[in-house]
Amino acid sequence: MNAHSTTSAAALHMSGVSRSFGNRPALKNVSLNVPSGAFVVLLGAAGAGKTTTLRIAAGLEDTDEGSVLLNGVDADGLQPKDRDVAMIFDNLALYPNKTGYENVSNPLKVRNVPRDAIDQRVHAVAGTLRIGHVLKRLPKTMSGGERQRVALGRALVREPKLFLLDEPLSSLDAMLRVELRTELKRLQQEHGYSFLLATPDFQEALAVADTIVMLVDGEVRQVASPQDIYDAPADRDVARFVGAPEINLIPATACATMSDRRLDLLGASFITAPGFADIDGEFEAGIRPEHIRIEHPNNSAIRAEVLDIEPLGMRSAVTLKASEIQLRATLSAAKAQAFSRGATVGVELALDRVLAFDRSTGRRID
Repeated sequence: MNAHSTTSAAALHMSGVSRSFGNRPALKNVSLNVPSGAFVVLLGAAGAGKTTTLRIAAGLEDTDEGSVLLNGVDADGLQPKDRDVAMIFDNLALYPNKTGYENVSNPLKVRNVPRDAIDQRVHAVAGTLRIGHVLKRLPKTMSGGERQRVALGRALVREPKLFLLDEPLSSLDAMLRVELRTELKRLQQEHGYSFLLATPDFQEALAVADTIVMLVDGEVRQVASPQDIYDAPADRDVARFVGAPEINLIPATACATMSDRRLDLLGASFITAPGFADIDGEFEAGIRPEHIRIEHPNNSAIRAEVLDIEPLGMRSAVTLKASEIQLRATLSAAKAQAFSRGATVGVELALDRVLAFDRSTGRRID
């Protein structure tokens, strides 16, 4: 949890929440906090439990165990309509026979808000989301991004205390997804909204989150800032999920000699960085592709064969084979042009950026 967060200040606080469907556990002792005015992201693969978590917060699913507090109030027994939350799904669920204005204003109409107040709030939200030009149009005449903004406007116009967003951008093309996630972050920061967004896209999570809650198989593996999730993952699963190309995992051994401590991997031996002082024996070394440098073979203790070069625009991903282990390195496209498939190269590792994982449990060794 965030050290500064408190239950009383939280728009949502879940503690020890578990939920099973038949014999299949969907959530296992999940605890998380969404401070008022924060942007928290649930990150995880399909089936990790993200949607179930949101549905429990919205009152659409019951818990088997645990508690749910909304703004410090026990939500047990509260109907969805009484929870003051808005949930936005990927499928949008706009009314096809209603105009943009009618879709956005519908939550206020069912609450019998006066017409003048409805009109004022709808046009204010439309101005914020830049959808004034579609208020008189039906959803079938709108682009994907316009429909997404209308769906968001329908939630914003209610001014709920908590927004639950279930992969709201996943069906959009890449450029529009980047544009709208920037828009979401801007809205959240400018208006102090409380967002809990679920996504399987680690890049989206890193871009918008104040705090990331990493879910793996229904369990919270890590709660941390985006940079800490990337730089100091709690375990091997988190490290592999966050990053593209994926982190390299290499068998390694750390041991003491008469004069120093050594790190052995990829057929080479190095004096260890200070971070390995307490590791003795075999472990799994993790190093991200951007922390591998490719050199002339005579300048490095590790030699490798270039198996493939994949252009990624400004950078390229190079697949290498060293001591029967495949590695992925990223470097600038200009530097990658100096190498060719089948070439022998030298490999330099940024030893101060190597992560250590327990081989059996997968937990990161501090």
